[in-house]
Amino acid sequence: MARPRRQHGFSLLEVLVSFSILALSLGVLMQIFSLSSRNAGVSADYAKALTIAESRLAEVGELIALTDAAAGQELDGRFDWRLNSVPIESEYFGPSAVAPYRVTVTVEWGSAGQRRSLSLETVKLERQQ
Repeated sequence: MARPRRQHGFSLLEVLVSFSILALSLGVLMQIFSLSSRNAGVSADYAKALTIAESRLAEVGELIALTDAAAGQELDGRFDWRLNSVPIESEYFGPSAVAPYRVTVTVEWGSAGQRRSLSLETVKLERQQ
């Protein structure tokens, strides 16, 4: 009487199931990596916008008069910025040698469908003459 042969290796069904599990897990990993790289790009854009806004605020009173509004573009037109300054009216200041202004810089970027913006605001003083 002949002994039944033992099978060595995997059946076709086992191989198909393992490839299916592998394909699903690789798909999930690809989505995670693409999401993290997109978030890194958004984070870099926010850092650039913050740098632009801070530099425009630093120019107010030096290169840009406090009484002026200004606008422009940076980095090949990817970032649009607007600067607005408004005098602060308050009874606390009274007659003084300086006049306070609320200065706001807004930086916008992105495509039409996903427009993003960042605003910084500060108070600057202008010496009265």
